[in-house]
Amino acid sequence: MDYGRRSDVWSKVRVQLKRYFGVLKKYWWLLPLTTSAGTCLAAWVVAQMPPAFESDGTMIVGGQVQLNEATGYNEQREDFYGTQIKIMESTEVQQRALARVQTLHPELKPEAPPTFEATRDPGASLFDLQVTAETASFAQAYLEACMQEYIDTKKNQRRQSSDDTTVAISDEMARLNKEMESNDAAMLQFQKENNIGFLQEEGNSAAKYLTQLDQQLSDLKTEYNLGQLLDLDQNLDRQQSESASGSASDARPDTTLTSYGPIADYQKARQEIAVLKSELADKSQFLKPQHPDIIDLKDQIARQENLIVTLRAQSMDALKTHQETLRLQIENLEGVIKEQQAKALDLSTRLSEFDKLKTASDRTKAEYDHLLASFQSVDVTRNVDQDAVSIYDHASVGVSVKPGLAKIVMTGVGGGLLVGFIVLFLIDQFDDRIGSLMELQTYFPEQLLGQIPQEKLATQSPLLRVGDDRQALIESFRTLRSSIIFLPFEGKRPKTIVITSALPDEGKTTVASNLAVTLAFSGAKTLFIDGDMRSGKASHLFGAENAKGLSSILLQKIPWMEAVFMTEIDHLFLIPSGPALHHTAEHLLGKVTDQFLIDVYDHFDYVIFDTPPVIILDDTLCLAPKIDATLFVVRFNNSSTRSSRRALELLDQRQANVIGLVCNGVTLSETEYAYNYNYRQYRGKYAEPKAQA
Repeated sequence: MDYGRRSDVWSKVRVQLKRYFGVLKKYWWLLPLTTSAGTCLAAWVVAQMPPAFESDGTMIVGGQVQLNEATGYNEQREDFYGTQIKIMESTEVQQRALARVQTLHPELKPEAPPTFEATRDPGASLFDLQVTAETASFAQAYLEACMQEYIDTKKNQRRQSSDDTTVAISDEMARLNKEMESNDAAMLQFQKENNIGFLQEEGNSAAKYLTQLDQQLSDLKTEYNLGQLLDLDQNLDRQQSESASGSASDARPDTTLTSYGPIADYQKARQEIAVLKSELADKSQFLKPQHPDIIDLKDQIARQENLIVTLRAQSMDALKTHQETLRLQIENLEGVIKEQQAKALDLSTRLSEFDKLKTASDRTKAEYDHLLASFQSVDVTRNVDQDAVSIYDHASVGVSVKPGLAKIVMTGVGGGLLVGFIVLFLIDQFDDRIGSLMELQTYFPEQLLGQIPQEKLATQSPLLRVGDDRQALIESFRTLRSSIIFLPFEGKRPKTIVITSALPDEGKTTVASNLAVTLAFSGAKTLFIDGDMRSGKASHLFGAENAKGLSSILLQKIPWMEAVFMTEIDHLFLIPSGPALHHTAEHLLGKVTDQFLIDVYDHFDYVIFDTPPVIILDDTLCLAPKIDATLFVVRFNNSSTRSSRRALELLDQRQANVIGLVCNGVTLSETEYAYNYNYRQYRGKYAEPKAQA
């Protein structure tokens, strides 16, 4: 979709450019005319200008633009040149320069104020100055005064800047001095209230102690959580594993849990049962189940199992007591940690407060030292020559010139060209003649049925003939014929067709006659009727006499069949317009016309009417509603958009069946034209075969 939209936009632009090119090609003489007029006007303006003299001078950029990083007069390099030009051209400098000239040279009194211009030489650090005045001496004196006043202005700016900087630095140093005294007093008072060395040492010790407490708390919580998650046997197995690997810590109270008490007895009983069971398994391999040793071992195992039940219950109570002890130790240790954290926070706060006081004091002292160095630098550089811009070439002797000569001439030429293009644009806007298919499709929604190319006639007759070598013209009428034959219709297809246009000279007669010839070429029995009974011309195209014709039929002087003329083309018949007939609209509205149309309708396959223009006469508007279809002809670079649109609206009001448009006079270079290919290349291959003699 985006591609199609871009294509439409490009087509419109291309068509509009082509239209402008056509206007330029037709009215090219307007541009030289307006350009000459603009040049003459510029020459007249130059001739009327009063005499003027020009003096030139140059100033060079040198020395230090930035005197000191923090003090003195400072200008940024990237803005320096533009700033200096603004100062040179300022009203203050110009007024002081004028007063200087009047003081030093009272005899120089020009009538008009001089003009001053300063520019920068792009290839060097130079300013080119130029003054234009009524006399040569005043121009030179004024330019010299401008350069001197600019230098004096810069000196005053530097002096004022230095004075302002000195005052500002002095005030800031006084403020910093008070701030340093306040900081020193605060630090002294803090040191009296706090032993800084003791605070630092105590803070380090508190941090180490907190680390140890956190480690102990972590171990106790780990042991307590494992005791909650594991049962008695799992705890005993875990402790045995830790004891075997040596990973148990002596600080953990549960490592000695299996050394004494019920849990130790329970563990010992488990081990004894394991030994007895192992011994029973070994002897069972060699002794029978009723052997006394086997029976004795089983009795011992039974007694140990009964004992384990009792010891397990006691061990569970001991384990719960141990877990409660761990919980109390965790709570106590958490309280101790909170106390130590509060103590460490207090120490850290006091140390931080001291660091802030010390940092503020150091920063204030550093700022004071920096300002002191800057103050000394201002005093040193106050009287040093710091002129960044100085006179390189003094004002030259004034020479006679025409100020702005090139500009005035170029303005005249450019203005003339602009006026010429504006006139051409207005001509294009007021000229509403259709110039391209894009314009036609823009203003006319009606269907385009045919495009007749503009081609030089090979013979004196505009009619198509058998073996005609105008291939583009032949193919265009064949396409028009196919469009009419295969155009979708509801009901019967049109047999009677009116060919008309809005105004004369749009090619409707040529289109109508060649359409009739093309229909006859296809073998259709075709009747061509010259319907312009005021100044019929179609009859002469076929070489027919105009003594009798359509007007004679409407006046009922002859039967319609006597007016039919057989042309040289097979299947094509002609009814001329006949003698001139006044009040033709009344006759076309009569019953005689209706009966005539009924009679010819059954005798021919197609009936083609060539009628007068719609805007000029009412004949077509009276006849078209009675005809099956109407073809409307527009001609490129000739037909008016407004007139053609008005004619179509009139046909629509009379309920004429306008089936489409025929575009006449299309150039082969028109890209939208359907037959835009090289006919010369294919003419020999696809040319109509010539009839044999």
